[in-house]
Amino acid sequence: MPLVESSEMRDALSDAIEVMNKSANYRWKSNHMDRMVYRLLLDAALSGDGVLYSYWDTHADGSGFYDGEIRCEAVDNSRLFVADVNRADIQSQDYVIISGRASVASLKSEALSLGLDEESVAKIVADEVYYHESSDLERYELEGDDEAKATYLIKFWREDGVVMFEKSVRETVIRTGCTGCKLYPVAYFNWCATKGSFHGTSAVTGLIPNQDFINRAYAMVMKHMTDTAFSKVIYDKTKIPEWSNEVGEAIAALGGGNMADAVSVVGVGKLQDGYLELIENALSVTKELMGATDSALGSTEASNTSAIMVLQEASRVSLVQIREALCKFIEELADIWMDMMCAYYTGERPVLLGDCAKNVCFDLIRTRVLRANVDVIDTSKYSAASVLSMLDKLLDGGYISAQEYLERIPNGYISQKEELISSIREREAARDGRDS
Repeated sequence: MPLVESSEMRDALSDAIEVMNKSANYRWKSNHMDRMVYRLLLDAALSGDGVLYSYWDTHADGSGFYDGEIRCEAVDNSRLFVADVNRADIQSQDYVIISGRASVASLKSEALSLGLDEESVAKIVADEVYYHESSDLERYELEGDDEAKATYLIKFWREDGVVMFEKSVRETVIRTGCTGCKLYPVAYFNWCATKGSFHGTSAVTGLIPNQDFINRAYAMVMKHMTDTAFSKVIYDKTKIPEWSNEVGEAIAALGGGNMADAVSVVGVGKLQDGYLELIENALSVTKELMGATDSALGSTEASNTSAIMVLQEASRVSLVQIREALCKFIEELADIWMDMMCAYYTGERPVLLGDCAKNVCFDLIRTRVLRANVDVIDTSKYSAASVLSMLDKLLDGGYISAQEYLERIPNGYISQKEELISSIREREAARDGRDS
């Protein structure tokens, strides 16, 4: 809680923060952020960075009669450009640029709706600037006048501490304006931070040389087996005009002599000893160096609860850095959402909380330095099986009563749990009445 002048202001600020927390929870669900985070983790594991772009969608339905809402979009790191690629902090950059591809028809429609003249709109033409896309499939676009696409750029920079933006294509500027925000609407994190670089290192970067070797080794084994896995027959054509492999069919020979000299069988080729073991060793060493041990993969058997917890802790060691980076990313995202709400929630617009809406004094929030904080707990320690095991031990030891046991048992394990608790209370109340 920042320093405030009075208890009344402290209470008002606490109420506003509580509403903002509930709003963030609702927005997290409405934007399907769980699925978005999985997408970002996959992007970071493959390319080194997870990038999320938040924007104000003027066409979305907001709170009640208000239009506009905050939307989020996962962006490939190849579409994110910063002023200083050696500086890891995105909010300290002089400018941030996001690129994208959109149909020429939609870009022209947007330009016309913003009041651009016909000459400027005519400069919006299709191009084939997709060489920086991260996916090979993005190069296969639909053809035709209506489906033709053009590359657009959205540039963000600050003037007097306020973020400005400009959306443009190659030949014309579509839109320029002021966001009213103080933070760039882009949050990102690295899978593995790279010293002196804005972009991180992916989990698969170190796997590429090993994977190339394993692929080539297996390809050579398959080629060898295809060429030499079956024996071949060599025969003297001056004595045997034609050879047949039909079962039981007689083969005529011309001339006399020893038939062993006319026919010979070449056996199968033998693979070099230790070659397959080398491939298996390359696989196992690569997995161990990447942290994919038996305990991390869940292949190790655990005989008791302590062993299970030890294996769980060991499996998380390689992911501690990624978890911390993800938590920092979500904190930055929450700060961006709050900054955007302070800029776009003007007047008496209420904050939507799902089933209800409440008003927040954003003027009070704007004057305070507030920062989001993410607390992460290990849900496996509070799983239903762990809770049941601990409750059973407390009940067997006499430390809790049956009513306390039922009140703390996870939902779904006992049908009509509330009725059972009520009946226990009634019996205890009747017993206390008799005793008195």
